[in-house]
Amino acid sequence: MAASLPVIDFAAFIDHASSPEEKKAVALQIDNACREVGFFYLKNHGVPMNLIGDMLTKSRNFFETATPEEKKRLALRKIAEGGDNARGFLKINNPEKGSHEALDVYRPVETRDPPYTTGMGPNQWPSTPSDFRETAEEYIERLETLGIQVMKAIAIGLKVDESIFLNRINKAFWNLRILGYEGRKEKSKEQAGIGEHTDFGILTFLLTDSNPKSLQVLSKSGEWIWADPIEGCYVCNIGDMLHEWTRGAYKSTLHRVCHNAESLRISIPFFFDPNWDAFISPVLPAAEGVVDRDEGIRYEEKFVRSVEYPLWRDSLVQANPTVASQVA
Repeated sequence: MAASLPVIDFAAFIDHASSPEEKKAVALQIDNACREVGFFYLKNHGVPMNLIGDMLTKSRNFFETATPEEKKRLALRKIAEGGDNARGFLKINNPEKGSHEALDVYRPVETRDPPYTTGMGPNQWPSTPSDFRETAEEYIERLETLGIQVMKAIAIGLKVDESIFLNRINKAFWNLRILGYEGRKEKSKEQAGIGEHTDFGILTFLLTDSNPKSLQVLSKSGEWIWADPIEGCYVCNIGDMLHEWTRGAYKSTLHRVCHNAESLRISIPFFFDPNWDAFISPVLPAAEGVVDRDEGIRYEEKFVRSVEYPLWRDSLVQANPTVASQVA
């Protein structure tokens, strides 16, 4: 029988009447999932279903109706072209590992006129649909709250002071990514998707439409397993920064997208990452007898390196080719 991802009920962290014991029970389930798989489903997460539905509908509307001119206006640009290497629309075409389109927005920053440094430019919001930004900003606010709550649970599971985490995520440098994987009916032999990778932040909360058989996760036994959408649940996974923060106790797991269905697939990962200037070093002690040489890393350095040297550097095909970031 194929392996599957654990489903964790997060209601105890949403209900203010929950007891410490009830919260601890959930925290230990998350802790186990992070150690054993690095992926899990999260249900009863507190994000309203009507808001989730609006995000999916308006994201689909963008990919189905935005004109080439609008996509060009939103194009993610290199610093030399007046952009910041991170925010905006891009299209990736890789015949071997998969193709997709994406729109990236990040935590707003105080910006000046260009040239911007990596990640420090303004967000570019689509005009199709007209209320996309309003819906997205409400959704982001909910996911920021959820990210903080999950990190509180992780602190309980790890038996560490939650302030170690909370002081470094109170201005989380989140990334909302709207992805469209083209249906095979319209295109050809090229595969829609993306090759195996890990995310570079702390936590990813993935929302997708109902298309099955698209996302695969590498299990502990080395088997690729399907992580099909479950209604009302997020697919959650940890990233490289949480792997670093826990000295490798939590697994930053390889995953990939192989979308071969006839219909367009909408995928909306929310990457919950540390504060831009946060310094991340292990919260767990080194094993007995092991010399600790882990000096940690500043998130800004990890972000810039990940964005400037991405998996798909040679596969970008758009009016202003530039670089890609994390995907799901």
